[in-house]
Amino acid sequence: MEKDREILKLINVLRRIARGADYAAWQPQRSDAAAFCVTQYNKVLARLTEIEPAVAPLFTPLPEGTSPMVTRMAARELAAYFEDEPRREHSEHRRARHGCGARVYVGW
Repeated sequence: MEKDREILKLINVLRRIARGADYAAWQPQRSDAAAFCVTQYNKVLARLTEIEPAVAPLFTPLPEGTSPMVTRMAARELAAYFEDEPRREHSEHRRARHGCGARVYVGW
């Protein structure tokens, strides 16, 4: 059970890395942000590889200087590997928050 809890925490960190990399892509003058995201991704990958050795042949550490967009994609893919099914509650929440729930048809 402790192993599953740690994996969930690491998935949360991967989501935050993806968001940070998205920020770094929008702020290209902040190369330190992009480098930080790559470093954090590699640390999380190393820990997940220790917990779940099957990850090792599927995901590789990112080289220094990797673009923020590639870092974001890598973080999302690694998180997706550990998620059992798509996060439906998140998409439903997003639709409700943005008013994109049920459609209402209005005739003129």
